[in-house]
Amino acid sequence: MGWRGLLRVVDFQALLSSQPLVASALDKAQHAGGTRSPEAKALREGYHLLAKVLWTRRASIQRIHDLAWLDHTVVSAGARLGRVWENEEGVHAVRAAEDALPPDVAPELFPQEGATWLEVPVQAYAGISPIVKLERGVSGPYRVGIVPEARLRAWYEAAGTAKFSAPPGATSVLGEIEALAAAARRAGGPSVSLVFAASSLEDFPAE
Repeated sequence: MGWRGLLRVVDFQALLSSQPLVASALDKAQHAGGTRSPEAKALREGYHLLAKVLWTRRASIQRIHDLAWLDHTVVSAGARLGRVWENEEGVHAVRAAEDALPPDVAPELFPQEGATWLEVPVQAYAGISPIVKLERGVSGPYRVGIVPEARLRAWYEAAGTAKFSAPPGATSVLGEIEALAAAARRAGGPSVSLVFAASSLEDFPAE
């Protein structure tokens, strides 16, 4: 089973303002491996993704997924603000954590179906709305959860409480949620969120 899930603190203001950084990484990748190298292709797509979201002020489930991974691998790669789980073992660990959380809380970070939209303030260019709309939910092989700043404390407390009575398979995930929610609260700012971005690779269309 090809699956991976990322839990990460994302500052959407910093991420959506990172085109110069991504452009620099792209330039280095092209010099090192050529313009058609997989790394250069991925960075080029990331650069264009940032531009699209900035101008449209909207990010779908798939775009949020890709933005979170871009932040994790390029924009804030040196920051210890994310945790990755992979394959069947990761699926079971995340599912165990979901089951241990209160049912009225869990869908924010681990949605089961459908989609909802959130609004996050991100300053960009003069004359453009300071609000970016972010979609969370399930779409095809993509699953995205977002906990906005206003809900971080509730998630910190919920994960901490659930951890004490959760089965062993869930405690590591709940511990990461608790720690990253605390880190997001320390970072402060209305554009900071806790994001879960997962994808099932077996469902991806063949290239």
